[in-house]
Amino acid sequence: MSAAKTHITIEQNTEYLKRYAFLERACMRTLAGWLPGVPEWEAKNEIGLHTWESADSVDLIYSRLRELRTYQPERGLSLRFKRIMQEIDHAANSAEMIATVYLVIKKALLAAYRQHPDVTWSDFDRPTVKITEKVLPAVERQVAWAEAFFSTIQHNYPGWEAWRDYIAGLLAADGGVTGAETPGPEPVRPDNHPLLLPWKECQRMQGWPIFDPSVDVEPDRKAAPEAHRLWRFKHYLNEMTAAETLGSILWMTPEMTWEYQHNVSRHLWDEIRHSQLGQVRVQQLGLKIEDVPQVVQIYNVMMTLPAVDQYALLTTVIEPNGMPEKSTNREHWEAIDDEISAAAVSYDWSDENFHIRWGKKWTPVLLETYGYKETPEEIAARTEAWLMENTPVRMQQKMAIESHQGGTSDDSKQPY
Repeated sequence: MSAAKTHITIEQNTEYLKRYAFLERACMRTLAGWLPGVPEWEAKNEIGLHTWESADSVDLIYSRLRELRTYQPERGLSLRFKRIMQEIDHAANSAEMIATVYLVIKKALLAAYRQHPDVTWSDFDRPTVKITEKVLPAVERQVAWAEAFFSTIQHNYPGWEAWRDYIAGLLAADGGVTGAETPGPEPVRPDNHPLLLPWKECQRMQGWPIFDPSVDVEPDRKAAPEAHRLWRFKHYLNEMTAAETLGSILWMTPEMTWEYQHNVSRHLWDEIRHSQLGQVRVQQLGLKIEDVPQVVQIYNVMMTLPAVDQYALLTTVIEPNGMPEKSTNREHWEAIDDEISAAAVSYDWSDENFHIRWGKKWTPVLLETYGYKETPEEIAARTEAWLMENTPVRMQQKMAIESHQGGTSDDSKQPY
């Protein structure tokens, strides 16, 4: 008489991993798309990080699936299971999105990752065990943050429980995270949940001041160094709008390859980090975050363009045009012994190098994928002309003018 099975087979192991990767990717996509629509500032910062962490988890799991000879990680997944990716996008507010992404899906993934070393043949499957060990800390932090933060906002969004229960029901109806649980009944979808994505306008907390372009005057860097520094880091804080733009771009370009999506998720998090360096400096300089005027107009006007145009504009125009100013600021802050500001802009400058390289790599692919007849140079020229007419930020106009007056800047290739 044979003993009862205590471990999953290699084929079952592969199916578990496919489902883990799919759910992480679904979370990445929803978090990116919802970033502009969440008004809570703390949540925006965490969501930006978690978007990239989810993408990184997907990439790790995909690497193990390739080792297990699985090159189409979504092949064979049930239509009901795949429906989860579409449905979680339909949350109606911050509470519903956080409750479903974190407190349903991420929490279930956390339990599965913890159990996986015991259900697989760990002695023979150490590479998979190592993958679960790598992804666990991020998911633990994500769930812990969501549980703590959710308690502070749930009272602002009554009725969120119905959507949470619906998404939990969808997951249970297909056997849970692994697909091996006894399927539950098909849940009834709550009414009044139209798709709000992509967000046409980015959201901020009620009462936060909105940027007024007519009074945005750049102080002289040398004559008024303190005023210029504060002005510049206020604009750094507003790079949240760049992250939000990338979130919508990522959500609107699902046809692109996984490598592109992974790169954009990292680009998004980099822009969150740039906003955070602005946050750190303005707080050190005596301001509260909620007192800094929010440049929501950049996101809002960018969203009048298709996703391909937005990506080309950001990575082949705006970011390259900004490189000389970053170098000048670092030299200035070093000259006046402002070590903190110089360090902040140095890391921003380094990140932007990769963003420009990604723009050169992915803009041609986007143009081909979405049927554009333009070359990368043509779309850069067209979108820059559009920017000059439509940007609410004089600094962007100034950078574009200076870039052309000084010839083609190649500062991105000069190491500090």
